[in-house]
Amino acid sequence: MKILKSFGLLLVMSLFTIVSCEGPKGEPGPPGHDGNANVQSATVDIKASDWVWDDNALNWYLDLQWDAIDLDMVDYGAVLVYMENPGDFYGWHQLPLTLYPNDQYSATLETIYYDYGVTVFWTNSDLQQHQNPCEFYGADMTFKVVLIDATTYGKYKNEDLSKYENLVKMLKQENIILD
Repeated sequence: MKILKSFGLLLVMSLFTIVSCEGPKGEPGPPGHDGNANVQSATVDIKASDWVWDDNALNWYLDLQWDAIDLDMVDYGAVLVYMENPGDFYGWHQLPLTLYPNDQYSATLETIYYDYGVTVFWTNSDLQQHQNPCEFYGADMTFKVVLIDATTYGKYKNEDLSKYENLVKMLKQENIILD
Protein backbone atom coordinates (compact mmCIF):
# COMPACT_ATOMS: atom_id res chain seq x y z
CA MET A 1 0.00 0.00 0.00
CA LYS A 2 2.85 2.40 0.87
CA ILE A 3 4.41 1.63 -2.48
CA LEU A 4 1.17 2.48 -4.31
CA LYS A 5 0.80 5.76 -2.38
CA SER A 6 4.43 6.67 -3.06
CA PHE A 7 4.06 5.76 -6.71
CA GLY A 8 0.83 7.82 -6.97
CA LEU A 9 2.48 10.83 -5.32
CA LEU A 10 5.50 10.51 -7.60
CA LEU A 11 3.20 10.29 -10.64
CA VAL A 12 1.23 13.39 -9.62
CA MET A 13 4.44 15.36 -8.96
CA SER A 14 5.87 14.28 -12.33
CA LEU A 15 2.73 15.37 -14.18
CA PHE A 16 2.69 18.70 -12.32
CA THR A 17 6.34 19.30 -13.24
CA ILE A 18 5.77 18.46 -16.90
CA VAL A 19 2.61 20.56 -17.21
CA SER A 20 3.99 23.59 -15.38
CA CYS A 21 7.30 23.81 -17.27
CA GLU A 22 7.64 26.85 -19.46
CA GLY A 23 10.85 27.94 -21.11
CA PRO A 24 11.86 31.39 -22.27
CA LYS A 25 10.04 32.84 -25.26
CA GLY A 26 11.94 32.46 -28.51
CA GLU A 27 13.11 35.27 -30.75
CA PRO A 28 10.85 36.44 -33.59
CA GLY A 29 11.59 35.03 -37.01
CA PRO A 30 13.71 36.90 -39.54
CA PRO A 31 12.23 39.72 -41.65
CA GLY A 32 10.54 38.38 -44.76
CA HIS A 33 9.49 35.20 -42.95
CA ASP A 34 6.18 33.77 -44.09
CA GLY A 35 4.80 33.81 -40.55
CA ASN A 36 4.02 30.59 -38.73
CA ALA A 37 1.37 27.91 -38.88
CA ASN A 38 -1.25 30.43 -37.66
CA VAL A 39 -0.55 33.25 -40.10
CA GLN A 40 0.78 33.10 -43.65
CA SER A 41 1.28 35.79 -46.23
CA ALA A 42 2.21 36.07 -49.87
CA THR A 43 2.91 39.07 -52.06
CA VAL A 44 1.79 38.68 -55.67
CA ASP A 45 2.89 40.91 -58.54
CA ILE A 46 0.25 41.16 -61.27
CA LYS A 47 0.94 42.02 -64.90
CA ALA A 48 -1.60 43.13 -67.50
CA SER A 49 -1.64 39.62 -68.98
CA ASP A 50 -2.92 38.19 -65.65
CA TRP A 51 -6.25 40.07 -65.91
CA VAL A 52 -9.11 38.51 -67.91
CA TRP A 53 -12.14 40.38 -69.27
CA ASP A 54 -15.53 38.70 -68.68
CA ASP A 55 -18.10 39.76 -71.30
CA ASN A 56 -20.98 38.34 -69.27
CA ALA A 57 -20.16 39.92 -65.90
CA LEU A 58 -18.69 43.07 -67.48
CA ASN A 59 -15.60 43.12 -65.29
CA TRP A 60 -11.93 42.29 -65.23
CA TYR A 61 -10.88 39.46 -62.93
CA LEU A 62 -7.85 37.47 -61.89
CA ASP A 63 -7.48 34.25 -59.97
CA LEU A 64 -4.86 33.82 -57.26
CA GLN A 65 -4.38 30.13 -56.48
CA TRP A 66 -2.86 29.17 -53.12
CA ASP A 67 -3.25 25.75 -51.51
CA ALA A 68 -2.99 27.29 -48.00
CA ILE A 69 -6.50 28.72 -48.49
CA ASP A 70 -8.60 25.79 -47.34
CA LEU A 71 -12.24 25.58 -46.27
CA ASP A 72 -11.38 25.98 -42.56
CA MET A 73 -9.51 29.19 -43.35
CA VAL A 74 -12.38 30.53 -45.46
CA ASP A 75 -15.13 29.49 -43.02
CA TYR A 76 -13.51 30.22 -39.64
CA GLY A 77 -10.31 32.21 -40.13
CA ALA A 78 -9.57 35.29 -42.18
CA VAL A 79 -8.44 35.71 -45.77
CA LEU A 80 -7.38 39.33 -46.13
CA VAL A 81 -6.36 40.86 -49.46
CA TYR A 82 -4.54 44.19 -49.68
CA MET A 83 -3.58 46.09 -52.81
CA GLU A 84 -0.75 48.52 -53.24
CA ASN A 85 -2.29 51.20 -55.42
CA PRO A 86 0.06 52.38 -58.16
CA GLY A 87 -2.03 55.54 -58.61
CA ASP A 88 -1.98 58.79 -56.68
CA PHE A 89 -1.68 57.28 -53.22
CA TYR A 90 0.69 54.53 -52.22
CA GLY A 91 0.37 52.12 -49.37
CA TRP A 92 -1.57 48.95 -48.76
CA HIS A 93 -5.37 49.17 -48.95
CA GLN A 94 -7.70 46.31 -48.03
CA LEU A 95 -10.21 44.99 -50.53
CA PRO A 96 -13.03 45.65 -51.18
CA LEU A 97 -11.85 49.03 -52.36
CA THR A 98 -13.38 51.69 -54.59
CA LEU A 99 -10.99 53.83 -56.63
CA TYR A 100 -11.81 57.01 -58.48
CA PRO A 101 -9.42 56.99 -61.47
CA ASN A 102 -11.09 60.13 -62.85
CA ASP A 103 -14.28 62.17 -62.32
CA GLN A 104 -16.13 60.18 -64.99
CA TYR A 105 -16.38 56.87 -63.17
CA SER A 106 -15.13 54.68 -60.34
CA ALA A 107 -13.68 51.20 -60.21
CA THR A 108 -14.44 48.74 -57.42
CA LEU A 109 -12.22 45.82 -56.47
CA GLU A 110 -13.91 42.95 -54.69
CA THR A 111 -12.86 39.44 -53.75
CA ILE A 112 -14.36 36.00 -53.47
CA TYR A 113 -12.53 33.36 -51.43
CA TYR A 114 -12.86 29.67 -52.11
CA ASP A 115 -11.01 26.46 -51.42
CA TYR A 116 -7.44 26.98 -52.69
CA GLY A 117 -7.85 30.45 -54.12
CA VAL A 118 -9.06 34.01 -54.31
CA THR A 119 -10.65 35.79 -57.25
CA VAL A 120 -10.25 39.57 -57.49
CA PHE A 121 -12.87 41.44 -59.55
CA TRP A 122 -12.35 44.94 -61.00
CA THR A 123 -15.70 46.46 -62.01
CA ASN A 124 -16.13 49.93 -63.51
CA SER A 125 -19.16 51.94 -62.44
CA ASP A 126 -20.35 52.47 -66.02
CA LEU A 127 -19.97 48.73 -66.79
CA GLN A 128 -17.89 49.48 -69.86
CA GLN A 129 -14.71 47.68 -70.81
CA HIS A 130 -12.10 50.23 -69.94
CA GLN A 131 -8.42 49.52 -70.19
CA ASN A 132 -6.94 46.58 -68.40
CA PRO A 133 -6.26 47.76 -64.79
CA CYS A 134 -2.46 47.49 -65.17
CA GLU A 135 -2.55 49.29 -68.50
CA PHE A 136 -4.78 52.02 -67.05
CA TYR A 137 -2.23 52.75 -64.32
CA GLY A 138 0.72 52.10 -66.62
CA ALA A 139 2.25 49.79 -64.01
CA ASP A 140 2.13 46.28 -62.64
CA MET A 141 0.00 45.87 -59.54
CA THR A 142 0.88 44.21 -56.26
CA PHE A 143 -1.48 42.31 -53.97
CA LYS A 144 -0.76 40.91 -50.53
CA VAL A 145 -2.81 37.96 -49.30
CA VAL A 146 -2.76 37.28 -45.55
CA LEU A 147 -4.25 34.14 -44.02
CA ILE A 148 -5.03 34.09 -40.29
CA ASP A 149 -6.20 30.90 -38.58
CA ALA A 150 -9.44 30.91 -36.55
CA THR A 151 -7.77 30.98 -33.11
CA THR A 152 -5.51 33.94 -33.85
CA TYR A 153 -8.24 35.79 -35.76
CA GLY A 154 -10.68 35.23 -32.88
CA LYS A 155 -8.39 37.16 -30.53
CA TYR A 156 -8.38 40.19 -32.82
CA LYS A 157 -11.68 40.05 -34.72
CA ASN A 158 -12.79 43.37 -33.20
CA GLU A 159 -9.64 45.16 -34.38
CA ASP A 160 -9.63 47.35 -37.48
CA LEU A 161 -7.65 45.23 -39.94
CA SER A 162 -8.57 47.39 -42.93
CA LYS A 163 -5.34 49.30 -42.31
CA TYR A 164 -2.35 47.13 -43.11
CA GLU A 165 -0.33 48.90 -40.41
CA ASN A 166 -2.84 47.74 -37.75
CA LEU A 167 -2.51 44.16 -38.98
CA VAL A 168 1.29 44.30 -38.77
CA LYS A 169 1.11 45.77 -35.25
CA MET A 170 -1.35 43.08 -34.14
CA LEU A 171 0.80 40.29 -35.52
CA LYS A 172 3.95 41.66 -33.87
CA GLN A 173 2.16 41.04 -30.56
CA GLU A 174 2.07 37.38 -31.64
CA ASN A 175 5.77 37.55 -32.65
CA ILE A 176 4.80 37.13 -36.30
CA ILE A 177 6.52 39.26 -38.92
CA LEU A 178 4.95 39.57 -42.38
CA ASP A 179 7.09 39.95 -45.46
